[in-house]
Amino acid sequence: MTLTESETRALLASSVLVLLAAVGRVLLAPSDPGVADRGLAIMSEVDAALAVAESIRAEEERRRRPLAEGERIDVNTASEIDLDRLPGVGPTLAQAILDHRQREGPYWDLGELERVPGLGSSTVRRLAPYTTLSAAAGGGAPGGEAGRSGPAGPPGAAVVDLNRASVKELQALPGIGPARASAIVRWRGEHGSFETVDDLLEVPGIGPATLERLRALVVVGP
Repeated sequence: MTLTESETRALLASSVLVLLAAVGRVLLAPSDPGVADRGLAIMSEVDAALAVAESIRAEEERRRRPLAEGERIDVNTASEIDLDRLPGVGPTLAQAILDHRQREGPYWDLGELERVPGLGSSTVRRLAPYTTLSAAAGGGAPGGEAGRSGPAGPPGAAVVDLNRASVKELQALPGIGPARASAIVRWRGEHGSFETVDDLLEVPGIGPATLERLRALVVVGP
């Protein structure tokens, strides 16, 4: 949830008013033994509300903070708030990048961002100076800086037969998450065996960059 500065101030103000009302009830009815307990309970709830409001305020300040000179956002680890700090990326696109990363796995090169709905090649090129890609979970590093492709996979990685591999085995390949692994198996079921590794380009979600990363790690068996 994103609150404007005025909305955050309003939340803080309402919390203070509730606190004052609770204190007033305690002062006006000191003889009622239950009032003090209720007052303490209300004050506890107000404290919790104030803590939430302060957290929201801190997040909003962080969201609005411009990138420092030389600062880069790690697209593979950044939160929605930090992705929102990138130029030209608002909350909606930031969440779309995060959703795509969680669904497909870490990005191995910046070009993969073009698969995120709402991000085009011009926007991705504009983001290059402000982003970086950390080591992707599951093997190898996608590259120290955005836009640089990393190694095909970890040294000694097993070669996977595209015509026999299970979804789980395919997920072990660099840049292939659950969705892409399932798409490969589904394509195989609908079209028959892969005849060449290049047939991977026919699988939705797999482009030339991904194909080149996989080329040394996959084979097409009978």
